Formats: sequence, structure tokens, C-alpha cells
Amino acid sequence: MVDKSQESCCQPLKEEFQRSKFSLYHEDPGVFCRSQWQKGDRNIIWVLYRWFLAAFFAAGVIGSMMQDFNGGRWFIFLTDWGFTLCLFTCTFGAVIATIYYINPAYFEPGSRSLKIYWISHYTTSVLSMLITLVFWAALSSTQPEIAGELYNLWCHAFNSICMVFDCFMVAYPARLLHGIYPLSVVLIFLVHSLIYYWAGGTDMDGNRFIYYALDWARPGLAIGFVCASLALICCFSLLAFGIYRLRLSMYKCCGKSQEESQSTETAHKESSLAV
Repeated sequence: MVDKSQESCCQPLKEEFQRSKFSLYHEDPGVFCRSQWQKGDRNIIWVLYRWFLAAFFAAGVIGSMMQDFNGGRWFIFLTDWGFTLCLFTCTFGAVIATIYYINPAYFEPGSRSLKIYWISHYTTSVLSMLITLVFWAALSSTQPEIAGELYNLWCHAFNSICMVFDCFMVAYPARLLHGIYPLSVVLIFLVHSLIYYWAGGTDMDGNRFIYYALDWARPGLAIGFVCASLALICCFSLLAFGIYRLRLSMYKCCGKSQEESQSTETAHKESSLAV
């Protein structure tokens, strides 16, 4: 006999492996412009939060570039790709939230700007988690002198903390098959690192690699790093979907608690009137 509770738990995951889940169409454009937790269709606190997050990453990116630009080598690192994506995603989200607050009818279902935002937010969230884990697990030991610096923490720790927190705050769904987008970014970066090596590029210390673990002079190490990175992207895509499902469960639980408290309060009032 089938366990119904187990079936209901696994069903959302099974439904993700459908061709339609590749789609970036959503019938309610408002879910991209508001929070899961706000009351009402528009909320100024949500708009201010989005602009605060954009300003936070703007300060981090600008400060990091001023400190480590080094003739443009700032742009060769996956960390800085991810950091820039954080800035783009949060700024784009702030603009969208502001437009919606002013004119809720502005966006239509299937709007191109909302599709771009959906892709960028999912990609940035997954990529941030990958960058944080890979740096602190594999790369921080090769750069102990910068591990505790503010901008290093900003782009290797605060990035994923902020994006994971934001995943709990937004109202739109996460699609497991959208993992193809962060996977594509990582593949592009890996090809870029190989081309950079062939072209004779160096890091800030003159080494013939972007990262020590991605040294193409030692192809075994580099290929192992590539395989591990792609596997981790798949894992973090699943984690992003899990955060989405957890957010829905928390929202439903909070909703039920509010309904129960309201019904209890109503029943108490009715009993008081009866007495």
C-alpha cells in the first residue's frame, strides 16, 4: 500500500522533471515584484529592502574594484563574476519592485524583463553558494593572507548569506530545471580559464592560472576541479529548489497559525457574548 504522505512529499520533485518546467513564463507577474511575506499587493518596506540590498552589493563591488582592479585582472575571477551578478540581480530587482509599486499593471505575464530577472536571481543564488563553498573549502588555504579581509568576506561569505536570505523573501517559484543557467555560466567560465591559460594570461601574482585548483598545466587537477564544480552546481540547484519548498511550507504553516488564532479569538468572543 502506498504511503500517501510520502507520495505527496515526492510529488513536487517529480513534477519538476517536465519539459514545461524549462519555461520562463509565469501567469502572475506580481510574484516577481513582491515578497512572499508582505500583506497587500504593494509594500514600501519591500521596495526599500530591495534598494538596500542593491546598495550593499554596489558598495562591495566598487570597493573591491578599487582595491584589486590590477589592470583589469579583477574580471578574470569567478568570484568577481558572481559578485557582479549579485549587484546586477539586486539592482534589477529593486527597479522592478519600484515600477510595480508605482504602477502594478505595468508588467504583463511573460514579460521579457521578468524572465531576465527570474534567470538572474536563480543563477546568482546558486553561483553564490558554489563560490562560497569552493573558496572556503579549497582555495582559502592558498590565500591565507586575505581570508579575513573585509572585501574577501563580502564576496565569499556575505554574497551567499544575502542571496539565500533573499530566496526566503521573494514570492516567485524556483524551478529545478533552471539549473541549466548557472551551469552554463560555470561552463563559460571554465572555457574562459582555458583560453586565458593558452593566451599566456596570469593572475595578480604572475602565476599561469586563475585559481591554483584550475591550473591547466596540470590537466588532471584542472579536470577534477571542473567535474567537482559541475556536480556542485547540480547539488546547489537542488538546494535552491529545497529552499523554495521550505519557504512555501513555512508560509503555509504561518497562514494556518493565523487562521487558527483568528478562529480561536472569534470563538472566544462568541462565547463571551453568549454568557
